[in-house]
Amino acid sequence: MKFRHLLTGTLLCMSLFAFQAPVFAAPAEQKEESIAEGVYAGEVNIGGMSKTKAKEAVDSYHQEIASSPFTVTVDSKTVETTLANLGLSWDSENALAQADRLGKSGPILQRYKTLMDMKYGHVILDVPYQIDEAKVRDFVANQIASLDTEPKDATITRKNGEFIVTEHTTGLSTDQETTVNTILSSVKEGLSANMQVAAEVKVTQPAKTYEELSLVRNKLGTFSTDYSDSVSGRKTNISVASGRLNGKLLMPGESLSVSQTILPREPENGYEKATQYKDGDTEEAYGGGVCQVSTTLYNALLRAELKITSRSPHSMVVSYVPYSMDAAIAAGSKDLVFENNLEHPVYLAASADGSTLTFTLYGAEYRPSNRKIDFKSTTVSKKDPEPKIIYDANMYEGEQTSTGTNKPEVKAYLEKIVYEDGKEVSRTKLHTDSYSGASKTTVMGTKPKDDVPVGGVGGVGGQNPTDPTNPNTPGDSPDTGNNDAPDTGGNNTPGGEEGESTQE
Repeated sequence: MKFRHLLTGTLLCMSLFAFQAPVFAAPAEQKEESIAEGVYAGEVNIGGMSKTKAKEAVDSYHQEIASSPFTVTVDSKTVETTLANLGLSWDSENALAQADRLGKSGPILQRYKTLMDMKYGHVILDVPYQIDEAKVRDFVANQIASLDTEPKDATITRKNGEFIVTEHTTGLSTDQETTVNTILSSVKEGLSANMQVAAEVKVTQPAKTYEELSLVRNKLGTFSTDYSDSVSGRKTNISVASGRLNGKLLMPGESLSVSQTILPREPENGYEKATQYKDGDTEEAYGGGVCQVSTTLYNALLRAELKITSRSPHSMVVSYVPYSMDAAIAAGSKDLVFENNLEHPVYLAASADGSTLTFTLYGAEYRPSNRKIDFKSTTVSKKDPEPKIIYDANMYEGEQTSTGTNKPEVKAYLEKIVYEDGKEVSRTKLHTDSYSGASKTTVMGTKPKDDVPVGGVGGVGGQNPTDPTNPNTPGDSPDTGNNDAPDTGGNNTPGGEEGESTQE
């Protein structure tokens, strides 16, 4: 029995071998195997195609998508590019390798299911693809963000006693990170021709809006000083410095430095020479007189009740305001700095007509109408200068010269007084100041006139040394109208306060 079975098996094997023998003996030329029907590579039907044709079909499909417009909308505008420009790439070989293995590998049940899917439906194979994130970021930064617009501030000017306010405009700013992620996510979700996405943009507001500037209409504080007796150069300096402060607008929280705003006191900035204090004496320097500008502004600021962050007294007293109401400036050492500590903008107006200097601060009135303020200067001590006379035997009798200026030594303080309904409710000492004194020094000649040489005293042919019309006459220097001398800071004397006193 076993033998018969064995013989039967042997005969069966020999017959199968004999049947297949011709195939191995004379193999025919192999044709490229076709992909089974019902197979898709992404959206492309590659069933029945050879691998070569299938690759061509898959590549052609993706190239068409890559070259079609890819549009990004930016608010109401559009920017167009292509996925090819964004570095789109795909792997068609991967899909074809999967197609070649369909129904030929894996567990038998899985192969059977795959063959049934291809016979009665279709199998979709993924075609891996990606875009270049670096190119997307470059596109967003250089093309999308190029459409960003800056907001435009409203402006305010004062003309003929009226404020003129212009409208503001808002801007647009691209959120680049969000826009990059939107493009990447859109492509990742699926490819198609003529894709379109929206950029993430934000509306940006200007620093100064029409509504805010329109609130500037009330007079918050004003102050004036007289400079009608000043010499021409000093008047010029007051006009130049006040002109640079005129029209300045401070938004809430902003500060202003007077010394920086009026620029260095140099001739190229429009300043001329005038008298100023220096080391207890006076001198001619560029910018003499500008401390009257800072002082006048300081008093207007006090009345507007803005925050003063830096203020310094002069080294010697000035004549155009009471003691302790002055504010000196000197490059690198003294400055008047203030801050808009209010909730609304403040506009600074200045006028200098050659006689009267006025500063006025405008804004939105924030104080009750029954509240009034006043400022009082109180002198603690005052010592007048002792005259200084020096006799010079080398000068003839009747001849004299003088240097310096007479200034009292003073200590004083300033108080702020608040009234409500006409009654005092508070009194605050703001600061106490000490001013150095100074004495004019007079040099008088003692040499007998009998020794006067022919031709006149001092050898000046016929000229009277005490003649006030003689420019070479020694004696008191003419009154410049600035006994407090203006501090320049822009001169070449690093020890000098700008046109008003000695740097301390």
